[in-house]
Amino acid sequence: FWGYFNPPAIQVVMFDAGDISRFGIHKVVAYPEQHLYVVGMADGRIRAIDGRVAGSNCKVDWLPDDPRGAERNPDGLPGVFRDPCSGALWSFEGNAISGTDQPLRTPQVSPRISDDGKSQRVTVELVNPSR
Repeated sequence: FWGYFNPPAIQVVMFDAGDISRFGIHKVVAYPEQHLYVVGMADGRIRAIDGRVAGSNCKVDWLPDDPRGAERNPDGLPGVFRDPCSGALWSFEGNAISGTDQPLRTPQVSPRISDDGKSQRVTVELVNPSR
């Protein structure tokens, strides 16, 4: 009954991740303050990775040169997200490699035209960003 009469507060923030040109294929761009990583996918999409691990309540570390990522990353490229609490590993697309079978959360990404109409921006929907 507690949740029904006193629902938990959910905060949604639209985060401007910058100009779309920042996100090259297989390039991870980190936003440490938001525990957010944004990566360009081979098919032209952009994926956001929530660096907050639900199971351990820790924040992942991005290790761009870690060879353990070659197992699951496209083109056998290095790089993993690592949970310092559990040791779990994920590819730079957020897919589980070891220590878990759960992928990292992937927030909604939306392109938008800049206010001046001259460029395309990337907006990421962050849910409860301060938690």
